[in-house]
Amino acid sequence: MANGDFSTSYFCVMHYREQYRVPPAFLLVIGISAITTVTILLAVGWSDLWAFLNGKPTEEGATLFWVFIGILALEALVAWMISSWCHVEMDAQGFRIKYPPIILRWKSRPWSQVTQITITQISPIGDLGGWGLRIGSVGPFRRAHVYAFEEGTYALFTLQSGRTVGMNIQRTADFRVFLETMVPGIPVLDSGQRLG
Repeated sequence: MANGDFSTSYFCVMHYREQYRVPPAFLLVIGISAITTVTILLAVGWSDLWAFLNGKPTEEGATLFWVFIGILALEALVAWMISSWCHVEMDAQGFRIKYPPIILRWKSRPWSQVTQITITQISPIGDLGGWGLRIGSVGPFRRAHVYAFEEGTYALFTLQSGRTVGMNIQRTADFRVFLETMVPGIPVLDSGQRLG
């Protein structure tokens, strides 16, 4: 899901903001997975686990206890990632991204590091294999970090370092006005005319 924040006042060309998150329905998948795993653990080793918790540890009981704790911690971390919002902000200085728990503080890139912006169509599952922060390659970009949450128009910022940072653009016309106003010196490759 995405939710943009864009003012139509004088400041409309000064800032561009987006926020996204993985579709919350995936929390249901995490819940089902956790319940299934806990049920299997309890069915296989309930007596050993119960003995461990009551101060009569067995070798299997201690192992089951730590496996149980590890699985619950992993499920909680994944649930946090799924329910967490990715925030993107752009202004005259550059763009910033914050995506807890992966990026807890704003990670900023100044426009001086951006050599070009490519506008393209991306499907998180079809092109990147999933949602959230995807690290790998997309199209001709081999060192890409793409924040992928919905199928649609994406801006891929090529940096001087060779890395590419990509994000979904929900309001294409507003984004085009922002780029034309704030960063007219950076080449924008939009062969599909997705920005209008």
